[in-house]
Amino acid sequence: MTTDLDWRTLGPAGLEYFGRMCAGVSHELKNSLAMINENAGLMQDLAALAQRGQPLEPQRLAQGMERIARHVERANAVLGSLNRFAHLPDVPRRPVELREEVALALALHRRQAAQAQVELTLAPGGDVSLSTRPFLLAAALDLCLGALLAAGPGAVAVAVAPSAAGGEVVFAGGAPQAAPPRGPEADALLAALGAQCVQDGGALRLALAHLPATY
Repeated sequence: MTTDLDWRTLGPAGLEYFGRMCAGVSHELKNSLAMINENAGLMQDLAALAQRGQPLEPQRLAQGMERIARHVERANAVLGSLNRFAHLPDVPRRPVELREEVALALALHRRQAAQAQVELTLAPGGDVSLSTRPFLLAAALDLCLGALLAAGPGAVAVAVAPSAAGGEVVFAGGAPQAAPPRGPEADALLAALGAQCVQDGGALRLALAHLPATY
């Protein structure tokens, strides 16, 4: 469940963030369903032509079936991301694998990135175990990604690495003018995570600390 600290930290901004992520996922699902419906219609047209004695075109049939299978797989992946996202507030503070949380954030921002003409990739590397607040971490990643997407088109490689305090996420590439998120809400969110977001040589670096059990 979402705790009082989560609510005091995010407030209305948290609801806006949650709604924005769900809206993006619903758009992706609608696009996949539209493509599935379009190719199902093609299958029906081919079947109707075959019933009237026209030879069935195996290549067109195979292409339509392949497109349907591809979009079913895509929709399933999108729903999986939405399910993981919806469960982030279940346990307010727990250990996570930082790379998995970053991968989820990138998946949720795929549509926004495409609209902004920004290519997001997760750089190779090992995982980092971190004791943190998963929902607040997702919101902090959203702030960083939002700053990068607003800066303009480009390619951004996102890397996860351990640090002395816990772990860090480095967003390298993209438009150089991308600035760390600032403002009362962003500052409160980062403080609740024991985190800092700085610009480092053109990259955004989100440094995260392990949160103690009594936090």
